[in-house]
Amino acid sequence: MKKSLWVLVANSSIARIFKKEGSNLVQIKLLEHPESRLHNRDLVSDKPGRDFESVGMARHALEPQHTPHEIEAITFAKEISCFLQTAKNNGEFDALYLAASPSMLGLLRQHFDADTAKLIATEVSKDFTQMKTEEIFTHFTFTYL
Repeated sequence: MKKSLWVLVANSSIARIFKKEGSNLVQIKLLEHPESRLHNRDLVSDKPGRDFESVGMARHALEPQHTPHEIEAITFAKEISCFLQTAKNNGEFDALYLAASPSMLGLLRQHFDADTAKLIATEVSKDFTQMKTEEIFTHFTFTYL
């Protein structure tokens, strides 16, 4: 039985999803997250909160756990993961080939459910989002599982 192979290339602001058809890749979905391209000052409207030192009257700014860009990248990784989980549940692909910028690859790994993660055939820690489709194809060795 012939397997349906998908390729995902992503960074923090764009994800391109392809289906392998013969010796070609056909783009089937483009997900964009333009908020990831904004400056920090455009993502937050307030200054960080302030607090007193435990001893004395000195005050200092409270640093957030994640920067606004990190929060947007996490949001986008969750969106990509949900899309792939739905497609997997619908039986749309049997194997996933993944290329993402290093930071996005780590976020995707955190947010993939176990069943989707099992379908990952190859991971490449590089951003291929700006490559031509033919060029992306040459970076993978496709196998039928």
